Amino acid sequence: MQIVTNTSRNAGRKTLRDFIRLIMAFFLCLVVLSLYQNIRLYMAGVLDGVLTKSLLLLVVHHSGFTAMISLFMAFIFNYLESKRHSLGFKVTYILFIVILIIEGLLVEFYVRNYDILGAGFLEVYNSRTSTSDLMLSIFLLLPVMTGFLYLFYKFTASVYGTISRMFPLTIILFSLFLATLTSDKNPVNENKLQHLAYSVADEVFDFNKYEGEEEYPLLHNYVSNKSLAPYFNLRDKKPNLIFIIVEGLGSDFVGDKAIYRGFTPFLDSLQTKSLYWNNYLSNAGESHAALPCLLGSLPFGDNGFTNSTDSPARQTIYGILKKNNYTTSFNYGGNSAHNQLDKFLYEERVDFILDNKGFGSGYLKQNEDAAGISLGYPDKALFQNWQNDLFSSNKPRLDVFFTLSSKKPFLIPEKDTYILKVDKILAKGKMASRPSKLVKKNKEIFASILYTDSALKSFFSSYTSNLDYANTIFIITGSHNLTDLPLKDNLGRYRVPLLIYSPLLKQPAKIASLVSHEDVAPAILGLLESGYDMIIPSEVAWLGRGLIHDGVFDATKKIPLFRHSSNIQDFVYGNHFLTGGNLFKLDSELKLIDPDPSVLKQEVKEHFKYFKAVNKYVMNNDKIIPFSSNLFAQLKSNPSKEEMVWINSVFNGKDFDNAYNTAKELAFDGDTKRALLLGGYILSQVPGHADTEILMGRIHAWEGRYDLAIEILEGAIHKYPIYADGYAALLDVFFWSGNDQRALSLQRTIERNNIQNKEVQNKMKRAQQKIEKTEEKENNQKNLIKSIGESPLISNRN
Repeated sequence: MQIVTNTSRNAGRKTLRDFIRLIMAFFLCLVVLSLYQNIRLYMAGVLDGVLTKSLLLLVVHHSGFTAMISLFMAFIFNYLESKRHSLGFKVTYILFIVILIIEGLLVEFYVRNYDILGAGFLEVYNSRTSTSDLMLSIFLLLPVMTGFLYLFYKFTASVYGTISRMFPLTIILFSLFLATLTSDKNPVNENKLQHLAYSVADEVFDFNKYEGEEEYPLLHNYVSNKSLAPYFNLRDKKPNLIFIIVEGLGSDFVGDKAIYRGFTPFLDSLQTKSLYWNNYLSNAGESHAALPCLLGSLPFGDNGFTNSTDSPARQTIYGILKKNNYTTSFNYGGNSAHNQLDKFLYEERVDFILDNKGFGSGYLKQNEDAAGISLGYPDKALFQNWQNDLFSSNKPRLDVFFTLSSKKPFLIPEKDTYILKVDKILAKGKMASRPSKLVKKNKEIFASILYTDSALKSFFSSYTSNLDYANTIFIITGSHNLTDLPLKDNLGRYRVPLLIYSPLLKQPAKIASLVSHEDVAPAILGLLESGYDMIIPSEVAWLGRGLIHDGVFDATKKIPLFRHSSNIQDFVYGNHFLTGGNLFKLDSELKLIDPDPSVLKQEVKEHFKYFKAVNKYVMNNDKIIPFSSNLFAQLKSNPSKEEMVWINSVFNGKDFDNAYNTAKELAFDGDTKRALLLGGYILSQVPGHADTEILMGRIHAWEGRYDLAIEILEGAIHKYPIYADGYAALLDVFFWSGNDQRALSLQRTIERNNIQNKEVQNKMKRAQQKIEKTEEKENNQKNLIKSIGESPLISNRN
């Protein structure tokens, strides 16, 4: 009787045998995902076959991942089974399905983007995957993975006997787990979820902090790098500078060693007339991060410099050249608000910002994607718009262009025409088999590269007729290498060309130095300083040094590489490349070869660790340069302890609109010093408080500091172009300071931003009337002098 009772109590309870079968089924599902990955990559022309060594390595790594997951799941299984029969089995079954769906989503992302997700994965995934694609993937994966797991579970019943006679399960699992920890991993042969989990854990548990004694660890004395000077015949007048950042233009497309030759015929021809760097890196794998690196030699922060919450004080080529009487502009066919590029540009006091809001009805946007979204205006329209609006100036110019047509979804104008050109290049048969196959599978990508190259050719052809052409220096590079195509290795995403072309060049040259975007600003400023009196800060915090050194490698050179948000995993030190914890040596063509001894690996890791600590410290604490060294008027304040006591006595809370009202009352009552102090504190907490900026500009004007007031208010209308109060305040300052002509120059900006405010319109009329009265008075004086000179009395005396 007792035996029957025990049997009834255990009826329906799952045992270790069932758990082992479930583990085996889970592992076989991972193998199915491995086959799916390799089939997709083979069909795309990325892999030479499906059953490759990488597949075997991937299966091995899946076994290690299965071991790790199973060790954890065993505790859940046993605990829940002891509470209720079959509960542990059901929960474990569901968890395995969830893990398989996540792994499937990560595999799908990889085969589409050739990129493995790590820390910061949500932002990256959302930026490259639509909601509809995500839902479709889940809708397909759920029944497929559930079905395979069930079928494999049934299948394992026939082989369990063999497995059960092996060593104890825990020893097997633990051995597999340890074995895969030490094996080499690459994205193609790595379990995607395991990689993601490790990356996130490294980010979360990264307690690496800067503990140095220097308050500004990046700050150093400015040393002029004039290594570019011998290549140029500079004129008496400062040259114009045109930067062209081409979206996704990698070294895979340009130069005589490009994998995909023939798709940039204009740039290839221009390269032979330029200074050309064939060992050159973008410091970032994302487009938006290229701008502050290239123009400011700046650190990244956690999510790229422009995405930082605060706005650390810095010195960029924009600001320095503006202080040296350059007119500055930024030109982009898309939305400059993405990744807060506009905020960065406004803070640099860029004179003219052209983005998708500045194209009239005469220009057509690129076609919309499946979600009904257009990237903006294509590259040819971008260059045409700039040339149509180009005005003559007695100042030298710095113009920066950021293209977008060679960006996913590659919906260029005249797409069919350019695809025919792709077919013609393929028909020549000059490419190797694998790249040729990739081109055939991705014709729209190569059509967009051809289109952008054609846009550049048209731009140069038109600009040669400009009187300033003979005194212009062009700097052309890529934002990063296109990641929509497979890359050879982890360094590949950063490999981009750099061309410096100018009629001022003495002769073209190919330069082998391994340098990066961070080195451009110091090099260009050093070139200008070699021929002209330039005002450059005595202390700078640039990460770069210059573009030329002896040989390919500088043994002490450090090049940090920002893969994407919250993911600084790559680092170059001398002739070594650290990526994902693995160290490789670089040859003269930047190919990765066997890693060096562990002692050297630890040394490079220490340099990398130090950089990451400094990067986070300077960005989070506004410690790039001292507050006093900023190039432009800074409205934020850093109050003393005594001043904070007073601030807290008049404002204690989070209602900064209320604090603004207090500052305004203080200003109206004549206590402008404390009004500015409180205003500065408000802006240190809420950098975008427009009313406070405008109030501080007005206060400086009331006290006669007109130049400072104009600088602050011009910055305000750049940042808040549709806010009428900024225009009204600036027009007042122009009126009080006698700058009525500058008031008229504001008219175009007011019209472009559709400012219909009556107060602004009246103040514009006031400026026009004042100018008319002044001109009338001057004409009357001239006529009076003329009439006196022509009078008979005067004539007779003569």
